[in-house]
Amino acid sequence: MSQATRIVTGLLAAPGFALPEWAQGRLHLAVWDRSQGPERPILHGPVSGPEGAFRLELRPEDLPRLAAAAPGCHGPQHLATVGWGASLNPALAHLLWPEEWAERDWLNLGWQGQVTLVGYVEQMHLQEVGGLHLAILELVGHAAPPSYRRLPPLPLPPAGDRHGPGDDRSPGGAPDQVYYLLAEVESPLAAAAQDALVSNLRVVCLAGLGAQEAYWHEVVNVPLVLEALTLVAL
Repeated sequence: MSQATRIVTGLLAAPGFALPEWAQGRLHLAVWDRSQGPERPILHGPVSGPEGAFRLELRPEDLPRLAAAAPGCHGPQHLATVGWGASLNPALAHLLWPEEWAERDWLNLGWQGQVTLVGYVEQMHLQEVGGLHLAILELVGHAAPPSYRRLPPLPLPPAGDRHGPGDDRSPGGAPDQVYYLLAEVESPLAAAAQDALVSNLRVVCLAGLGAQEAYWHEVVNVPLVLEALTLVAL
């Protein structure tokens, strides 16, 4: 007797966090094996509503890919990537997929809308929106792996091991994508981003999804509000 397709259900958003309306119905989730890369997702589908509810079909032939651990793979075996549209362009976050997923009837991935990006500021646009002077940064880069830490933990580990395994490289070697980040023109974040642009410095950006009531989604497709910025020396 052939196995039936299994339905994996759950929520993307952490308790107490709600996706803004502009993102509802637009985000997708892809679960993939680190040893095979994001181009071959095991689970893939949209998330809906303010909590990001998902209902993903797991085909019988894909069950071994989600259950088995690859030889020599250190750390979590599977990642869940949140991105814009079915093509995940751009990818916003790589989350840890719970390895005990099969033992649960309902999953919560605990995403709070936080986006950590690594790349280069290619352009800076200055624009007035609703009476607010904004710096709109065009960043070419990728979402950081879940193991990456922008600041080292305490006590301070040895040099070279401060930011987590694999450093800030894109999981699965995915190509860089384009992101738009917003900051007030007079903020120190905008000033630091300008320095990064002029000096061609790599940056690590911590951002959140733009609020619905700000209507920044009418300015750029996926508005990310810049919350912190790290400049990385060449």
